[in-house]
Amino acid sequence: MMTSCATCQGKTLRRTTAEVKRHIAGRLFTSRLPAQECVTCGTKYFAGQDLQGFELAAALTLATAGVTDPDALKFMRKVTGLSGKEFAELLGVRPETVSRWEAGRPAVDRATYAIIHQLLVDRAGGTTRTADYLRSLKHPRRLPRRVKIDPRAA
Repeated sequence: MMTSCATCQGKTLRRTTAEVKRHIAGRLFTSRLPAQECVTCGTKYFAGQDLQGFELAAALTLATAGVTDPDALKFMRKVTGLSGKEFAELLGVRPETVSRWEAGRPAVDRATYAIIHQLLVDRAGGTTRTADYLRSLKHPRRLPRRVKIDPRAA
């Protein structure tokens, strides 16, 4: 929790809510979030986790709506917490390919958007299942010739 304003060094901050706006892929996303406001200069401060939650909600909204704009892809990838290189590794493509997708050339296939959507769903749920599964595809486990399973355990 902040004790003074970084802008004017004012010592009095009050709790409030304030509107946050973000332009992404030609759309304006807004929300009211808890904030601290300097009573001297009016500067507002938001907790990092609140801003991250706002961005995750915006990314999930884009993904769920099927928005396939290059700016949306880049934003969604960043919200997953993956670098371009890490995203490329998960998808089995070169980092240059991700860079070109995010620049709008060429068009991105539907499977990539399905994966980014699931990565966002996992992030919202606090898991890494999709990323873990994609990583496991690079190094599949060997299974014995005979495998006994219990369908109730699935």
